[in-house]
Amino acid sequence: MIHQLLSVYLIICHSSALSSGKEASTTVKVNGIVGQEVALPCNISPPTLDDEVALVLWYKDESSTPIYSLDARRGVVGHGKHSSSDNYATRTYFSTVSKPATLQLTAVTANDEGSYTCRVDFRKARTRYSEITLTIVVLPRKPRITDGKGDLIHKVAGPYNEGDRLVLLCESEGGNPLPSLTWWKESELIDESYEVTPQKITFNQLHVPPLHRNDLMVVFTCRASNNNISLPISSSVKIDLNLRPVQLEIDGAYEPLISGRLTELECRTSGSRPPAVITWWKENRKLKRTKNWTTHNGNISISTLTFQPSLEDSGKYLSCRAENPEIKESAIENGWKLEIHHVPVLSLRLGSKLRHSHIQEGYDVYFECDILANPWVTNIVWKFERKELSTNTSAGIIISNQSLVLQKVHRSMRGRYTCSATNPLGNSVSNPFHLKIQYAPLCRTGQKSVYGAARHETIKIFCDVEADPGDVKFYWRFNNTKEVLDITTFESKETRSKATFSPTGAADYGMVLCWGKNSIGTQKKPCLFHLVPAGPPSSVSNCSLQNQTEHSIELECSEGYDGGLSQHFVMEVHDTKLHKLRANLTSLESRFYVTGLPPGTDFVVIIYAVNAKGRSHAVILRTRTLTFLLKQSQEESLWQMTFSPVLIVLVAVVAGLVLLACLIVLGLKTRSKLHRSKASSFSASSSASPDFQSYSV
Repeated sequence: MIHQLLSVYLIICHSSALSSGKEASTTVKVNGIVGQEVALPCNISPPTLDDEVALVLWYKDESSTPIYSLDARRGVVGHGKHSSSDNYATRTYFSTVSKPATLQLTAVTANDEGSYTCRVDFRKARTRYSEITLTIVVLPRKPRITDGKGDLIHKVAGPYNEGDRLVLLCESEGGNPLPSLTWWKESELIDESYEVTPQKITFNQLHVPPLHRNDLMVVFTCRASNNNISLPISSSVKIDLNLRPVQLEIDGAYEPLISGRLTELECRTSGSRPPAVITWWKENRKLKRTKNWTTHNGNISISTLTFQPSLEDSGKYLSCRAENPEIKESAIENGWKLEIHHVPVLSLRLGSKLRHSHIQEGYDVYFECDILANPWVTNIVWKFERKELSTNTSAGIIISNQSLVLQKVHRSMRGRYTCSATNPLGNSVSNPFHLKIQYAPLCRTGQKSVYGAARHETIKIFCDVEADPGDVKFYWRFNNTKEVLDITTFESKETRSKATFSPTGAADYGMVLCWGKNSIGTQKKPCLFHLVPAGPPSSVSNCSLQNQTEHSIELECSEGYDGGLSQHFVMEVHDTKLHKLRANLTSLESRFYVTGLPPGTDFVVIIYAVNAKGRSHAVILRTRTLTFLLKQSQEESLWQMTFSPVLIVLVAVVAGLVLLACLIVLGLKTRSKLHRSKASSFSASSSASPDFQSYSV
């Protein structure tokens, strides 16, 4: 009720004030920018010191309803009551602290433009009116810079070649009023001739004369401006340039070279951007045994040629050449005639028509071993992973002097290759070349191929492949002999894919196929998996005794069908004499080792497989541990004696007398010529149960 009465009172006061006497009003022009904050000034200072503000009202245009009020009639201005209309409730605040006081209007829009009236009622003095004209400026959009081809440039234009001509187009949309577009080179205004299209797009096209070295990384800025209260909106581009090398020097040139001495020559060039490519040339042949690098700032490129002299090269022209490959005819060269001797210099490379990143299985690959030697080499050896190679046409390996041909390469041929050569001065080995071979996906060996599942049981089948590159797209298919269905729901990551199955009937069991595809090709032979009803595992087979001692036995069997589920194996060792269980072992593999058994004892061994659906039929084996034998160390301890020199002499005498007696007896038997013959026949039959028997139950 009080608020309504106040509104009525304000309207009446506003109307009466317009018709009655009032203090002369002043008009202030204020500019604002869309989206920003603007302050509308209003002088609320009392004309006399004994007076003070009672009421402040703000009006817009011809509206008789205030948009904002400050009521201090019941107190002082600092504690007055602030209120605003709904349209300005969250965007306005009247600040009495600033001088003059201001109505703060935030997030201004184009609709806020207009005439504002600030009415100030004093307790004694006449009412004061202030007129504020608010003009709203709509900023243009950020300028877009494109090149002569119409391609948008973000930060850096180019790189252009030294001497190219440059065309830059700047465009800006919108803005009220429409903006002006100017081009600046660094801080210098170079073009202010802009135009406006019928679609209210302002543009300015800049033509730059041939670019020079001093234009490298120069900043060109396009500025859009339509007011004097905010900074221009600008976009800038840096000019990137390819520069020619300008200087070339060789350290150690023109000096005589001594045979057999390691020599290093350094060539350096500057001025090129990007860094120049430095090559060494002997006559018209490019030398390979070089080391290139650039300084930290990239301005100087350095190449070092290392070699040993040979008579063959005497009088030949050696030169260093620097060239920017991005600029045609930019090479500069310096050189001299020299005389050198050296051991073989080797450089291993692929054939010139081959690209290392595109070699695939089935391609023919050939290596070239470039050799520079005098005297010439007497032997060339090719190696793969440090193993010497020889011509083997059936394996697709052909060696012909400096060339190594690999026909229809496959995965096993991936690795490091080297060539080496020997002449009378020594042996040299080339740089190692790591051959990479890409191939289509193929099944990874050793993965599980049979999966068992009960009806309504969910099971996941994993499909692993090997591929290079490893970004593989997978395909799945199900075949139950009656129908073939493509499977579209599965998960894949790199070289592994996973499909989920939940059989509900007999038709849901069958063969599952999985294959992959990468950028090289599609997998030729799919991975096969069998989805079968889960059941108990099959018995082990082919059990054999691997090791047997007095206290241990070691057995190994062949695994049977696992019933489609993960299985483990159990071995029970029973003492047949004492009818006692000696051991009970569980293993994930069908191989067992049991120790701690008594020697010379017969045992019955029972082996069976177990999975979640049950156990297999048991395989029963009969075996025994070896009989206990006296250890060699114990035997030796029983025969150890201590001999003295006197005892040795007595033994020798006794041995001589015994030998003499034997000779006499032998002579007597010979003279008697008594011969007796005895014939005896022996027949022996033995039957023993084998130490190792196998039965299946």
